[in-house]
Amino acid sequence: MKLNLGKICLIIVIPYFLYAKVVLNAPNSFYQGDSVEFSISANGQNIQLPKIEKIDDFLVQSLGTSTQTNIINGQRTDKYIKTYSFTPNKSITIPTFEVKINGNIEKTQSKQIVMQKVEKTVSDDYNLDIAVDKKKVYIGEAVKFTLLFKYKKDLNIIGLEFAKPKFEDFWVKELKANENLPVDTEYTYQKLEYILFPQKSGKLTVGPLKIEAVTSQSRYRNSFFVTEPTKRTKIYSNTVTLDVEALPKNVKLIGDFEISSTIDKNKIDEGEAVSYKVTIKGRGNLDDIDELQLDIPHTTIYDNPSEKKYTMKNDTYGGVYTKVFSIVSTENFTIPPISLKYFDKKNATVKEIKTNSYDIEVKQKEKKTTQLEVSSEDKSTLQLKDNIQTVQISNKEKIFYFVAGLVLGIIITIVVGIILKNRDKTKEDIPFIKQVKQTKTPDELLKVLVAFINIDEDLDKMIFKLEVGVEMVEFKIVKKEIIAILNEFDKKGIKLDTKF
Repeated sequence: MKLNLGKICLIIVIPYFLYAKVVLNAPNSFYQGDSVEFSISANGQNIQLPKIEKIDDFLVQSLGTSTQTNIINGQRTDKYIKTYSFTPNKSITIPTFEVKINGNIEKTQSKQIVMQKVEKTVSDDYNLDIAVDKKKVYIGEAVKFTLLFKYKKDLNIIGLEFAKPKFEDFWVKELKANENLPVDTEYTYQKLEYILFPQKSGKLTVGPLKIEAVTSQSRYRNSFFVTEPTKRTKIYSNTVTLDVEALPKNVKLIGDFEISSTIDKNKIDEGEAVSYKVTIKGRGNLDDIDELQLDIPHTTIYDNPSEKKYTMKNDTYGGVYTKVFSIVSTENFTIPPISLKYFDKKNATVKEIKTNSYDIEVKQKEKKTTQLEVSSEDKSTLQLKDNIQTVQISNKEKIFYFVAGLVLGIIITIVVGIILKNRDKTKEDIPFIKQVKQTKTPDELLKVLVAFINIDEDLDKMIFKLEVGVEMVEFKIVKKEIIAILNEFDKKGIKLDTKF
């Protein structure tokens, strides 16, 4: 039997190509904003597929690898398929990659893929719209953004895939979804709403956004198939462009605001604190208010973190900002006014508003001092030099007077010691920690501790909490923490004197 030489060559060559072939699979085009998936497949043995991290500075993610084993004419070959994904924002060329197969280097073909501009989907089954309440705004001005999606009720939708929009160059707050939906017998509606705050000037574009609808293609509801056939439909929205203008120099707020302040008292005792509260409310970018600070010479200032509460009123964003300070001083002081600047868009002017100033009177405590006095001759004693008489005393009398004086001095010393000891026992001061434990209200505890401000940072924080005001449940916790701090003082040998 003669074998055809061409057939022999074909038998030899075909397995070789099956053994060493590599293929790049990628789409010809993609829509702006979509991810691009591509794969590299290789046939052979001992296959090493490339590790791809970037393509033209776009990050590449590996989606996984699948394998198959084929046996042709007794020759075993393995087929590896590795899938990748990346999200370019322009037309791009996927370069050549090297694949190592059984020690040999094989190369894929490069491929160019073209980015197509997305156009709004026009369909009777679906519609996706985005809208803003204003298009000409200032930096920081609140813009209400609405996304409204509708689809026919008779579509057999089993899933909607939607990635929340990434608002570049905006600061964003999300509002409650699906409120005030249209009522329609033919369509189902879904709605998302956001408040956008532009962070730079110029033309800022949002969109197009995309929703992918997954519908079942099975004609039988009770199908026994594990996986029902499905169809995926991409629905694209329109785009909106904002014309953003910069605010005047040194102004961050835009809207309409008012500011006020209060104090709990204007006369205090030394060591007592004044509670000073500042309130800012209005419509506008309240989030951009810088944390208020106070600087008053010769005072100690404690401040709580500010509180911000946000609301929508007549579709306008705003709310209330509050900040509380506690101020302690040993001398009279003045709380200066706090000013706030904002841009009034209606009048196209910068306005400045201020709080009142407050003069605080501090009543100083009387401080008892002990002075060492050196006794002097009684001034009432008359020294009559002209009538000086000299009395002569014998040696026996001197000895008698000396012994009598010595005995009398010892007796007086013993009596005085007994009296002082008994007095100390009857008037012994209550230990400081015991005084703290015996307090029953925040005010009582504050009166005990107020003299020890600026001795210890942790103790100051507890005193500040009492100044601001605490409930009875929190008072017990604060009291335990104070006792723990005092016990630490005692362990370290630090004694707090409660006498004044």
